[in-house]
Amino acid sequence: MTSSPLATSGPEPEQASLLSCHATGFCKEVLAPTVRSLEDRVGDLGACHVDLPGHGASTPWEGPLGWHEAAEAVVALLAPDQAGLLGVGHSYGGAVLARAEILRPGSFQHLLLIEPIILPPPYAPQDIPLAVGAARRRPSFDSREAAKHRFGVGPFANWREDVLDAYVDFGFVDDGDRWVLRCKPDVEAETFRQGSNVDTWDRVGEIDCPVTIVAGSESGTHHDPYLSLLADRFLDVEVVVLDGLGHLAPMEDPEAVGAVLADAIVRRGSVPTID
Repeated sequence: MTSSPLATSGPEPEQASLLSCHATGFCKEVLAPTVRSLEDRVGDLGACHVDLPGHGASTPWEGPLGWHEAAEAVVALLAPDQAGLLGVGHSYGGAVLARAEILRPGSFQHLLLIEPIILPPPYAPQDIPLAVGAARRRPSFDSREAAKHRFGVGPFANWREDVLDAYVDFGFVDDGDRWVLRCKPDVEAETFRQGSNVDTWDRVGEIDCPVTIVAGSESGTHHDPYLSLLADRFLDVEVVVLDGLGHLAPMEDPEAVGAVLADAIVRRGSVPTID
């Protein structure tokens, strides 16, 4: 069994063929529809979904919230001789998976990174607007229905309904009186702050496996020149831009994102064989 404190769903991590990691502030269940879309096209991939530090069921979290430490926790999920996984990561989760491959080369045979946040130096925590906004986030609602209504007409209004339901059901917990965020506002804020405090940008050239970067044409983060500059740092990379989608593409259209990921692993011959 794993010694990592991270919560997972699906097969045990040491028995998985695919590992998925979500974006900041969310939970493992919101990326599951994208992975299911991928599996609908290529078959069962033995997908294990991970809640990153301080998120989802990986709460409460006692350790640091640095992205290097998150990658160390992901590596700790794996069996000592485990290799050749598929990695599907979104935003923070994509950066964590790239860092995990740097820390433990050969863990992944193909990294599928959806809008990964991998930032150039200087390396230091930064109070970016997302961190400031997260610190002010409303931590609880009167009911599940109230939480869903708030997000359904607010910042996540373009999400597919089943993904929004997954976030409301698994990103919150019913404490008997309130529907409470599992990822606390200060944890989300600190996770955002730490995104610029890790030198993955300087080290992605150490990654030998194929990398597919998926971006949305309407992304507020992954457009040129940043997208091209990031891609150029990898040894073996392809970039796919999906029309009409933003940074939260897996939540907006998991079918489209899953189709792109399926095409990528088929073309690269990285579909694992599940016993």
